[in-house]
Amino acid sequence: MRFLSIFHRLAGALCTLMIVVLVSLPAVAEDLPVSVLKITGHDGKLHDFKVEVAASAQTRATGLMNRTSLAEGKGMIFIFPQPKTVMMWMKDTLIPLDMFFIDSEGKIFNIAENAKPMDETIIPSRGLAAYVLELAGGEAQRLKLSPGDKVSGASLAFKAKN
Repeated sequence: MRFLSIFHRLAGALCTLMIVVLVSLPAVAEDLPVSVLKITGHDGKLHDFKVEVAASAQTRATGLMNRTSLAEGKGMIFIFPQPKTVMMWMKDTLIPLDMFFIDSEGKIFNIAENAKPMDETIIPSRGLAAYVLELAGGEAQRLKLSPGDKVSGASLAFKAKN
């Protein structure tokens, strides 16, 4: 009997711990594929990023909303069914972001740096974007990334849904 009492207490503690861990994880609409993306800067330096791939209408709509942090070298790539003028915003996004607007050839043509958290102001692509890459605010400046830099990697081969 004593063994069962100890077992029940341990099982209860483990369940509580699992709930605490799950509640503290970032909210994601679904398990997103993760891929390595590379940016070749105008200076020839290569920068690697591990990005979540948002290829469906639902994951593009949710993006990085409600995240409390975004580690250096991590981000999210939004993949669109066809190149278009994209309108982004920061509603329900808790952290500043750099947004890189990328054409179908993988060239960055516009960067919106340090987009303000929780701001509903529209951030336009200013051109036809096949992809939008979001990184932590300040990454563009820290890594000296600029329009004209080239993006490559397996994540650009994902097909958008809807």
